[in-house]
Amino acid sequence: MFRKSRLVLKLKKNKWFGLAIGIYLILGMYLLNVTYSKPFLNIELEKINNNWTITDSYYKNWATKHQIVPGDIVLNVDDVKINNLSYISFDSAIRAAKELTIQKPDGKIIFIQIKNLDIPQQFYYLLIIPACYYALTLFITLYLYFKKINQHLTNLLILFILSVSLAYVSIGASGRLDSIGMIINRSSMLLCLVILLLFLENYFAFLNIKWLFIKKLKVFFYFLF
Repeated sequence: MFRKSRLVLKLKKNKWFGLAIGIYLILGMYLLNVTYSKPFLNIELEKINNNWTITDSYYKNWATKHQIVPGDIVLNVDDVKINNLSYISFDSAIRAAKELTIQKPDGKIIFIQIKNLDIPQQFYYLLIIPACYYALTLFITLYLYFKKINQHLTNLLILFILSVSLAYVSIGASGRLDSIGMIINRSSMLLCLVILLLFLENYFAFLNIKWLFIKKLKVFFYFLF
């Protein structure tokens, strides 16, 4: 009977970890999938004579290769007329796309297909490196949890590094103006700061160090929220 009650208590203690890892895996895979689905372009536009005209391209080498220059008119983005894009009225730029239909100043229309490896910089910096960081964070989290050194501090540290990882991984989806990606990016950045403050409070209490900053932590929480 006693052993059974201990087992139930242990399962309850482990429940938070399974939930945290589950949320981390689901959100992380979603964010990486959004980042992979469309290459990041960041083409700046300006509405001139009722046409969305290219003014600048972030990846200039790629733009030069495809003969995209300032003055070209964007007609369609991923088979959707540019005027029908929900974000174009408040964000005059093409953040990400797989297909573009462009009209040159002489009236010629060109069709451009974009793959992730067409722009290696965005592929490695916004997808591969964050994906490696995401996987490494997962391994470190599992190691810390099963190592069981000062469990309370370790739990806070685990939650901190998970939230930091989500904040980093969500940059690609947020940059593509994905609504869920933007929510995860902003909330995880705030959450990691809150957890860091809680970790510092408990860490200094563990070391029996008195610091005025720790005593005033509530002020910082009120400031954050």
